[in-house]
Amino acid sequence: MPVKKLAKIVGAALRDADHARKTSTDPKWRREQMADRRGTLRTFETVEHALQDREKGEKAKAAKAKNK
Repeated sequence: MPVKKLAKIVGAALRDADHARKTSTDPKWRREQMADRRGTLRTFETVEHALQDREKGEKAKAAKAKNK
C-alpha cells in the first residue's frame, strides 16, 4: 500500500475521532443520548419502574429546593 494512501487513511481516522470527541461533550448531544437510552430501556418493565422512581425523586428534590 502506498505511503500517501495510508497517510490519508490515518488522517481521516484522526479527524473522525476528533469530531466524535467534540460531539460527545456537546450538552445537546448528551441530552439526546440520555433520552434515547431511556426510551430504549423503557421497554423493560423493571427499568420503567426504576426510572419512574428516579423521576419522582428528582421532582420532589426540585420542589423542595423551590420552596426554600
